[in-house]
Amino acid sequence: MDESFVFLTICVFLLVAFVVNLILAFRGNLTAKYFLWTWAAFLVVLLPFTIKSNIISSLPAVLALVFLLYVSILENIQSNVQTDVSHEETRRVLAELNRRIDEERRMISRRLHDDVNPNLVLCKNELNRLAPYVQDNPEASKILTSIQELLADAYSQTRNIIKSARIEMIDSIGFTVAIESLISHYTNFFDKPEIVLEHNLPKRPEINEEVAITAYKIIRESIYNAIKHSNAKQISVSMKLNERKRLIEVMITDDGVGLKSRAKTPAGIPAGIGLIDMRERARAIGGNLNIQPAFPDNAQHPGTRVTFSFSTRS
Repeated sequence: MDESFVFLTICVFLLVAFVVNLILAFRGNLTAKYFLWTWAAFLVVLLPFTIKSNIISSLPAVLALVFLLYVSILENIQSNVQTDVSHEETRRVLAELNRRIDEERRMISRRLHDDVNPNLVLCKNELNRLAPYVQDNPEASKILTSIQELLADAYSQTRNIIKSARIEMIDSIGFTVAIESLISHYTNFFDKPEIVLEHNLPKRPEINEEVAITAYKIIRESIYNAIKHSNAKQISVSMKLNERKRLIEVMITDDGVGLKSRAKTPAGIPAGIGLIDMRERARAIGGNLNIQPAFPDNAQHPGTRVTFSFSTRS
């Protein structure tokens, strides 16, 4: 068989394989993308030998190498652009989801405050009016007292839900006092862990309202995650004002089981999935949220440390 025919056949086969590989790469096939770089590496290795043997015949190889590298880099840039677009779309979806959740929380808080609680107060007053009529009946008095206690408990629970759901209070009482109130609420509502707050902030630091609300949500979620998942004995919340950098640096630390040991939800989703939302919230106010073990040398209770910072500039 003629050697030139064999050479031509091999060249045609390689060209067809290259074109097919190129099409698959642009359609997103990862194997094809890696193979493009394999082609480039092969030509780089082969190029010195072709140049040494015959500079004229090596010209097509040089052009092929340049073209392949160009296509590979172009495809890589396109892939990065698509990834960035995908990430940006994800961020927009999360932002919209957060907005809807916040609006829903406001609605629930408003309905409880304006509709449910007033009716509970009216019921309590009506039961107080009923008390004189049953005071001579021990059994009826006992039932009435039980109903009054249940009603008082329901009223207390709805007030706790309102406190937890409302975030617009930051505007009226200030960021620092809102965080103090949040920690007091969790301390009263949950038996454990102990929550310690340390800060050097004024009562009403000069923070943009939207930034303050977002930072408040991140801190609230961090504390709640530690309470719910970490099995910690103590949670420490630190807020430090860095006047030189005009930043507030936040650190939430617990001495619990750490992120890897946390249980999964009934749907099989890791309990720390909300951390993605926290990172996006931190990103929205120009900060980076970092999560790492608080005590890496402690295998059983490595704990978790959440840190982020945000600007006090308006």
